[in-house]
Amino acid sequence: MAKKKKGGLSRFLGAITGSPYERLQKQIEKMASESSSDKSLAKSIEKMVKLIANQYEEGNIDEEEHDLLIEEIEEVDPKGRMFSKLEEDEDDFYSEEMPDSPDLKLGKTINLDDLMATRGDSFTGSHGRDEYDEFRQRMAGDFISETGENYVQDDRHKRMQNRSFVDEDEELRKMKEKLVQETGMDDPNAQEQGDDPEHYFDEDDVEWWRDETGTWWYRMPGEEEWEEFFE
Repeated sequence: MAKKKKGGLSRFLGAITGSPYERLQKQIEKMASESSSDKSLAKSIEKMVKLIANQYEEGNIDEEEHDLLIEEIEEVDPKGRMFSKLEEDEDDFYSEEMPDSPDLKLGKTINLDDLMATRGDSFTGSHGRDEYDEFRQRMAGDFISETGENYVQDDRHKRMQNRSFVDEDEELRKMKEKLVQETGMDDPNAQEQGDDPEHYFDEDDVEWWRDETGTWWYRMPGEEEWEEFFE
């Protein structure tokens, strides 16, 4: 903001009766004209910047006046320094200094199997594909093993929490029926198989059966579900 310079008497009266903003303007002009060297002026400018900030904090000048005074100081600074202003828009500042971010070209998703498949113009060797197939099978096996282990541990935990031989809830009953089918155990409705030491009834009419892994299972009288026996 350019201002018309006043004469000597007007400047003197303005310094006495003017607003804080005008008085600071006069001090900047006087500082610039009376400094004996660039070094001296640079030091005086640093003090003036602090004085302007102090006047703003005390409410004697507003943000716009603060920034205008800082701009005047920057114009006379022999070092060409830039000082902080209050009304700078940081977003605009960074948008001017930094390049625009490139637009991401997002294509369609692709399955890993499709990615590993051989294309017509690609290398046709099988080494990489064989390694990938082996890795995939190993990961699938680990997942199935871990899932089975978690299932057994979870089933044991449920049995420890509920030791009574009452009817199981519907979900647990279905899970155990599935276990019987998958492990190849006898039909839950099967009848007694004679004096087989691997399958018999004890004196309490509890039915016992040992599977091919050596694990004993029992079934209480009137129950359809098998329970694993833990010693």
